[in-house]
Amino acid sequence: MSLSRNTLNEKWFLKNILPATFDNSSVSSNVSFAYIDTFKKKIGFLKLLSTNLSFKKAPNSIFQTSEVIDYMIDSVILGYTCFLHMDELRNDAVYASIKGHKLPSEKVCRDLIKAMSGSSLKELKLINKRLLEMQANGKKRDVVMNFDDTVCTIFGKQEGASVGYNPRYHGRPSFKEKLGIIANTNELVDITLEDGKHHTNNGFLDFVKSCERQLPDCLKIKRIRVDRGAFDHNNMSYFEAQGYEYVIKAKNQAWIKCFIDEVNRKEHLYPWTQIDKTFSANEIYAKMPAWEKARRIVIIRKKLPNHKNGQITIDLDEFKYEYQAIVTNIEYMTPTEIFHEYNQRCDIENKIDELKEGFAFDQNSQRNKLCNEIFLLIKMIAYNLHNWFKQAILPEFMRHHEISTLRRILYNVAGNIVGNGWYKHIRYPNVPLLKTIIPQIRKALMSFSLV
Repeated sequence: MSLSRNTLNEKWFLKNILPATFDNSSVSSNVSFAYIDTFKKKIGFLKLLSTNLSFKKAPNSIFQTSEVIDYMIDSVILGYTCFLHMDELRNDAVYASIKGHKLPSEKVCRDLIKAMSGSSLKELKLINKRLLEMQANGKKRDVVMNFDDTVCTIFGKQEGASVGYNPRYHGRPSFKEKLGIIANTNELVDITLEDGKHHTNNGFLDFVKSCERQLPDCLKIKRIRVDRGAFDHNNMSYFEAQGYEYVIKAKNQAWIKCFIDEVNRKEHLYPWTQIDKTFSANEIYAKMPAWEKARRIVIIRKKLPNHKNGQITIDLDEFKYEYQAIVTNIEYMTPTEIFHEYNQRCDIENKIDELKEGFAFDQNSQRNKLCNEIFLLIKMIAYNLHNWFKQAILPEFMRHHEISTLRRILYNVAGNIVGNGWYKHIRYPNVPLLKTIIPQIRKALMSFSLV
C-alpha cells in the first residue's frame, strides 16, 4: 500500500514538472517601453543626443556615440542600471524590435564612457538643459529650488572617493553628490560627484551658480530651500543680492541658542504661536557677529516631555523643548507658514531616495572618476526624460508614483507584440488597471505636441 502511494506521488510530480520550449520571441517584460520610445521619437531625442555630442567613434564602429548613450538611457529607465545587466535588455527580442536596429553590448557601453573626455561632461549637461528647455516650451514661470547633498558609499577602489562622514557605513570610502531640484515638478537641474570628505557648504555657491546656468531662460528662481549644512553668511548675502527668497535651517551655534534664550526670557514681548499640540512658532530679528545686518529668525519649539534628543534642548517648567531655527528673508509669511514652507524641502530627500533606489545614482562602480561622472550625467538625463514622460503622458493619478512602482505596474508587465502593419498591437494580461491606463497613455501620445 505504501509503495503504491509513493508511486502515485511520483507520477503527480512528474506530471507537474513541466517541460519547456524556448521559441517564443514575442513575449517580453519590457513591452510597455514601446510607449516611452514613441514619446522619445516625438521629441526628437536621438537627434538631441547626436547634435550635442562631439565625441566620434572609429569609422568602422557599428554604433555611433548617440546610439550607445540612447541605449544606456533606456537601460536605466527600465531598471538595468548595472553594465552587466544591460545585456539582458540587449537579448530581449521585443525591445530590439521596438528599437528597430542592433543593440550594443555592455562592453561597448563601458568602452565608450572610458574613451570619452572631460568635454563630454559639459555636452551631457547641455543635453540635460536642452531637455528641460523643451519641456518648459518657452512658458515663463518662477521656480522654487531645493538643494541638498547625499553620501554614496563605494565598495571598491574608485578614484576620487575618500573616507568622510558616512552615517550608515562608518569608515567606508564614499562620494558626495550635490543636487539641485525644482520643487513640485521634480526636474533635476544639476548634480556633482565630489570627494566624500566634502562638507555640504564646500563649493556650494559655485554649485548654485551652475544650476542658474543650467536652468532654461524662461525659468526664474524665486525661492531657495536649504538645510543647515549650507547655513552661511556668504550664501544668504548672495541670495539677497540676486533677489531670491530663501529659507535656511540654522546650525546649532551658540548665538542661535542666545536668541532662543532671549525669546523665552521676553515671552511677554515675543508670544509663542501654537501650530499644533506639539509645535509652536516664534520669531526674532537679530544679528550674528559675522552678519552686516539683522535677519529674520523663525524659531520652532517642539514639546518633548521626558525625552532626550540631539537638537537644542532647554528645560522649561515640566517639559523639555527641542528647538530649531530657520533664517529667512520672506516677510509676508507668518512664522507658522515659514515652518510649513521649510518642511516642503523634505521632498528632495524623498526624491534622492528614488534616484538612488530607482536610478542607481549611488552606484559608482567604475575605477575612473570621469567614467563615474559621465554615467551619472547619463542617469540624470534618463531621470529627466522619464520625469517628462510621466508628467506629460501618464494618467494624472500615476504622476506621483516613483519609478519602482511604475516598473511593477506598467513597464515590467509581460506582454506580446502581435500582428503586422496597422494590425500590430500589444497583448497584455487581463489586468483591470492596465485596461484603464493604456488607452489614456495612447490618447495622450496621439495628442502630444511640442508646438
